[in-house]
Amino acid sequence: MVVAGSGTLAAMATLEDLRSAVFPMAAGGPAPGAPAGARRDIVWVRVLKARVPAFDALDPGDLAILPETALRTLVAGGVEPGSIIDALARSRAAGALLVGEGVADDVADAALKRALEIGLPAWRLAPADALQVERSVIGYLVNARAELERRAADLEGQLGAVALGGHDLPALAAVIADFLGRVVAIEGPRGEAVAIHAPATVSGAAADAARYLANRRQVVLRTPLPGGGAVAIIGDPPPTELERVATERVAALLALALGRAASGGRALAGGGREDLLPGDGPPWIVLMGRQLLAGAEGGVEEREQVRRRIARLAPARRLRLRGDAGSFELRLVVAATVADPMGLAIAGQVAQLIERAVAVSRPFERAEDRPLAEQEARATLEAVDVPPPGAAAGRVVRADRLPAYRLLGNLHNLPDGLQQARALLASLLPGRPAAQRQRLATLRAVLEQPGLAEAASVLGIHRNTLAYRIARIEALGGWRLDDPELRFVLVLAVRLVQEAQEE
Repeated sequence: MVVAGSGTLAAMATLEDLRSAVFPMAAGGPAPGAPAGARRDIVWVRVLKARVPAFDALDPGDLAILPETALRTLVAGGVEPGSIIDALARSRAAGALLVGEGVADDVADAALKRALEIGLPAWRLAPADALQVERSVIGYLVNARAELERRAADLEGQLGAVALGGHDLPALAAVIADFLGRVVAIEGPRGEAVAIHAPATVSGAAADAARYLANRRQVVLRTPLPGGGAVAIIGDPPPTELERVATERVAALLALALGRAASGGRALAGGGREDLLPGDGPPWIVLMGRQLLAGAEGGVEEREQVRRRIARLAPARRLRLRGDAGSFELRLVVAATVADPMGLAIAGQVAQLIERAVAVSRPFERAEDRPLAEQEARATLEAVDVPPPGAAAGRVVRADRLPAYRLLGNLHNLPDGLQQARALLASLLPGRPAAQRQRLATLRAVLEQPGLAEAASVLGIHRNTLAYRIARIEALGGWRLDDPELRFVLVLAVRLVQEAQEE
């Protein structure tokens, strides 16, 4: 037991309690095959000194903080990194936390490798200040709740500074995600994902974010915001006490930022700064696509390469790429030109490059209208986020057509709609499922594309092959696909049947 600041006894903390509260972003952990490692009790904390003996005292159950500067000094004097880890194990220390500057360090790597070999739980936290970490550990051991509140207050202060600097909701989500070491989403009043961030240094974070977008099921903690909306913690491990305390602490600030963004106003103060926009505007246009997608999120380096290729599509004075490789969405602000007043041409280039849908906002003239344009593009992307079978993966969707996308997306709610659609398309549905899907995809491409060349391109087939398929479909159905009355209802029917096949 540890004596708390109030004079009462506080329950002894485990390594996992301490990690989740004080250094959740640290890399490493208990060695494989030692499942009880993170459940070791912590008695106190000791800091490595750049001298011999390296510790003033070291007792069983202590957490050893190893500043990498001190570690390098000892190694320069002839002490092996592995011998320090061995000494911790002999003293029955609970674990080791290496604290560094955030750069690659061979000495730290050697120490972590030795800890893994002998089964000593060890982490690396960088960049960080060893003395500040020590104070946080002591604070948690003496009065856990007070330290959690202090940590939550630190997060609130960081968010306030970012918001006052004119940054938007995705930037706020990134601050929370990096602070907690978890995927974080800010949701709007209708449960829609307004902003989401997956820390690039957290293994599996990108996949968690992509699965959340696909089904909204990866949420382990959802804290409501005053006035509507929520902040969500995403991933497999259960929520920690720090996550509960921190999200409750920042809920009011996030609600204010969410409200400002929804109204198109400034994100607390100064939002819509000119330096967030390309110099060639106004008018400007927001482009938005999914950077993380279930099953296709790729690695951080792969996403960085894609971002670099996108940035080269236009000069910086015309195109500003926002966010980073960990952002859920790919966001661009583009200055409109006389030749491309709606941004459709450059949106098409981006869509072709990422092979995903790209939403285009309506042009805006004032810097403070950028958040509203981003919200508009995001809503459009949400409306068409799951491409229908047979549709081009890299299509461009327009915010000025959002009502049409939503109308088409709600066709499945028509009374008896699916039943009537199957009756209309009955002649195309016999045979193997693959043959059915091919006929429906061909019909949809022909009906939705402006010409046969475009339809053939969408399907990835030769125009002669397409002509043969059309003739076969017309013969099976007894239709003429140039009949305007029939084309409209066939489009609705094929959408309904395809969506039902995908469920």
